[in-house]
Amino acid sequence: MIVHRARDITSLGEAVRSFARSASCRVVIVATCFSAVVRLALGNWSFGDALGVLAVVVALGPVEWVIHRRLLHAEPGSTLAELLGTRDSHERHHRDPDDMEWLLLRRPNAIGSCLAIIAPVAVAAGGLSLLGISSARAIGATVVSAGLGALLHYEWVHLLVHSRYRPRSRYYSQLAKNHRLHHFRNESYWLGVTIDTGDRLARTLPADRSAVVLSETARTLG
Repeated sequence: MIVHRARDITSLGEAVRSFARSASCRVVIVATCFSAVVRLALGNWSFGDALGVLAVVVALGPVEWVIHRRLLHAEPGSTLAELLGTRDSHERHHRDPDDMEWLLLRRPNAIGSCLAIIAPVAVAAGGLSLLGISSARAIGATVVSAGLGALLHYEWVHLLVHSRYRPRSRYYSQLAKNHRLHHFRNESYWLGVTIDTGDRLARTLPADRSAVVLSETARTLG
């Protein structure tokens, strides 16, 4: 059965099946698997691979926050946001958070998101390789694989926190709570979806939710 409303998902199994049917999941999984195959084919494993994964983990929170705030919640008329269609699609999501059509990345956006991870890393790795750093391409492939894996995790968590399934772990339960506050209390806070380091750095993770004003534009993004 195809689920059209996230609130109709009540179990982990239903969430997995709905996610697997989505264009976002299929696009990102294909890209992730392809990058993993390329990485395995390149070989040349080194400590640099571990550093590359660590760099992705460290950057994840701030990058997630910046994308959410500057692209998804961009000011009306933002040239880049209009070009990418990020504000419009995210505004539709805020108007009806349970609508599966706008909850996950649509196919063009999923492809674009994958390319946004692959392209800059590929260019940087290619340049470093030309400078004689032999492990640059292999480490670059590791970074791409980790970045795509993070994107897949983001999409999965976003679906999960909008469903009626309640995660058992304290970490994911807190993520779900924060995201509901973002949607229904104030859209300028709780911008992290899979990690809250960006919110902590930007001071958008208040210790007391009652200290944050109830926004009248949480559903319309102003």
